Amino acid sequence: MIIYIPIKHNSQRVPRKNFRFFGEEPLYKHTLLKYSKYKVYVDTDSAEITDGITTDKRLKHVTVVPRQEQLKGDLVSVCALLKDFILRYKITDTIAQIHVTSPFLEPSTVAKAESLLGEYDSVASATVHQTRFWRKEEYGFCPVNHNPIKMEQTQDLPAYYEENSAFYIFHPGLIIMTGSRIGSNPYFYPLGAPQNADIDTEDDWNSISEVGVWNNTTGIAVKK
Repeated sequence: MIIYIPIKHNSQRVPRKNFRFFGEEPLYKHTLLKYSKYKVYVDTDSAEITDGITTDKRLKHVTVVPRQEQLKGDLVSVCALLKDFILRYKITDTIAQIHVTSPFLEPSTVAKAESLLGEYDSVASATVHQTRFWRKEEYGFCPVNHNPIKMEQTQDLPAYYEENSAFYIFHPGLIIMTGSRIGSNPYFYPLGAPQNADIDTEDDWNSISEVGVWNNTTGIAVKK
């Protein structure tokens, strides 16, 4: 299994989030250092990230994938980047695509999820919800997964699986054939806090900073 990580230079909602210090390292290096036992590919449009990787002797396991001009920009999907990467580098290994914005994701979790491939054609991390959902329509609100009159216990309601984007694991052929990281027989891997945390807004950054930082020696999150 190889690790694939797309990292943009610019962040729309959290300025320079990939470069902010998370503990003793910039956020992007915090993640790269955790995956030192794997071959890691970083797909980036950033000269700063490229320089930060190639000049750091601790990151010998990381290969920079320069993003092609036609694939730069905020509207380009990760799936398009993955397809280009697979074809350009002739990738045949299983791919685990992760994000540096999920700083509490454990490599051991990714390894456990990867072991499920075979029985399933893809594995994606998910936050599982078993609570009462409502949907807003033109005429008002209607229940999605429960009967308000019956009032079942929440543990008896249907479970809803929300992709939290912490990781996607799949074979390269899936992207080439379907353009998707999730196949027709996926497994949604339940991932709870703090591993399912994702930095998407300033509030996310502040909340995650309050949880603590990852200690690369002990492999656990600790308070700053």
